[in-house]
Amino acid sequence: MTARTQTTLLIGALWIAEVTGSFESAMILAALKKLIEEFGDPAMVGWLITGYLIVGAAIAAVVGRLGDLFGRRQTLVVVLAIGAIGSLISALSDNFGVLLAGRLMQGVTGAILPLCIGLVHENLGKDRAPMAIGLMISGASIGTAAGLVVGGMIVDQFNWHGIFFASAGLCVAAGLATLGFVPKSIRQLAGPAVDWVSGLAFAPGVALVLIYFSTGKNWGWTSNWSLAALIAGLALIAWWLYRSLTSENPLIAVRSFGNRTIAVGGAVTALVSMSTLQISVFFSLLLQAPVWTVAGLGLTATMAGLAKLPSNIGSTFAGPLGGWLAGRGGGRNALVIGGLITTTGWVLVLVDASSFAIVVAELIVISFGATMLFSVAPTIIAQASPPGRISEISGMLTVIRQLFLGIGAQMVATLLAVDVVTRGSETYPSPFAYQLTIMVIIGLCLVAILVAFALPKNLKSKEAT
Repeated sequence: MTARTQTTLLIGALWIAEVTGSFESAMILAALKKLIEEFGDPAMVGWLITGYLIVGAAIAAVVGRLGDLFGRRQTLVVVLAIGAIGSLISALSDNFGVLLAGRLMQGVTGAILPLCIGLVHENLGKDRAPMAIGLMISGASIGTAAGLVVGGMIVDQFNWHGIFFASAGLCVAAGLATLGFVPKSIRQLAGPAVDWVSGLAFAPGVALVLIYFSTGKNWGWTSNWSLAALIAGLALIAWWLYRSLTSENPLIAVRSFGNRTIAVGGAVTALVSMSTLQISVFFSLLLQAPVWTVAGLGLTATMAGLAKLPSNIGSTFAGPLGGWLAGRGGGRNALVIGGLITTTGWVLVLVDASSFAIVVAELIVISFGATMLFSVAPTIIAQASPPGRISEISGMLTVIRQLFLGIGAQMVATLLAVDVVTRGSETYPSPFAYQLTIMVIIGLCLVAILVAFALPKNLKSKEAT
């Protein structure tokens, strides 16, 4: 087998793994209606989304670090196995508690991307890594589209159990491909003893903070339960920060963010997560709002989902382009170009969003730029990370993204509630509320572009010190 063939098979195996993670994230949306009909409580069913995201965000950095230490391929196979078991538990259950338990186990697949990024660098080196990461991340767009479209077809033709069986099959396929085409990783346990205690507080701390932002609207932002979750989460994170900064070899090294490239990549990720990555939240409401609101297009949920499909397909080319630009001209140019493209899309929405066709075209532009940003930030951060901590630091990026996605969702919901129109018992955002929200999103995108200029003009591959 030639080296080129081996490389192709390796990237293909990791691509399947990334498709699997994205499919699991999106598939539940296709089954929400059926699940609500069966279990009767929309808020309870919502935990199938919220709980999955919280688990994924909370453990991404920890699992990434375990991969760095004990072998990334071995850890990825374990993650996929847990995802498969969780999927089967959910698929075979008619009890909501058991269904949720299986779904929470699926949440570990949130660590797939950090492990895959580490494996790309481990096997291909830093010179070939940017393009390979871009190709691999294109699987995220395919997985999301498959979760929405194929997931919807499975639910319509069979029932909601079917999407969990499909997810289990994908996990098994990805695991077999990883075992077959990804070389075994070397353990990296040499050096000072790992301070395992320093990492114990990280995952529960992040989880509690995410619970506050995910449930505060329903529980009440100042309720005892909400504030208790927030305070406990912040206290655990503060303790983790102290231990991480004072330990010789912490499990999760926060001081890695003292590197300018890593810090800028994290800041851009936070800003983009709060702004342009709110695309699903914003357009789902805009497309389905009644025509009498003046702003809405009055589409069904199915049509609103199909409106996003062309942008998902188009975005499969954005990841490789972002990786190519990052590899040739440095991360700064790639981030700026991606930021300008997605900002242009939002400006077009501000000017005109009066028809289905126009919105579909605008979604393509926004998603293309957003996917470039999504692929470039992990690339430049991995390039700047020490080889032994690439998956850990990439996992921290996942934590940042999920945390600020939650904050951004609440920001968008608050802005859309600033001004409303009503008819009978129905209340929807007014045209002004949509315009205000778009302008804030554009502002945050522009700030992200300005922050990207803090990167060196020609970022070279180098290890963080």
